[in-house]
Amino acid sequence: MFASRIISRTASRGTRIAQRRWGSMDVKKNTHVEEWNGKREITEKTFEFDSKSVPWLIGTMFVFPAFVWYWTADEMSKRPEFKGRTC
Repeated sequence: MFASRIISRTASRGTRIAQRRWGSMDVKKNTHVEEWNGKREITEKTFEFDSKSVPWLIGTMFVFPAFVWYWTADEMSKRPEFKGRTC
């Protein structure tokens, strides 16, 4: 009785795994997504840190956010409902 229970459980598990296979489905891959995924995986290998990339990194990390903060603070100071508040 105990052995028959074990055999039936293993047999039912085997059929569940076989039903999850995706290989037999007719799936068409999107070439743009596959290309993007490939480029995303090798980004750290293709990035070059040199004298041309330093200004770009400083601009995107510090200058652009500072400009957005300054512009937002200026807009808030001009509107009467935000007068006297700080960002």
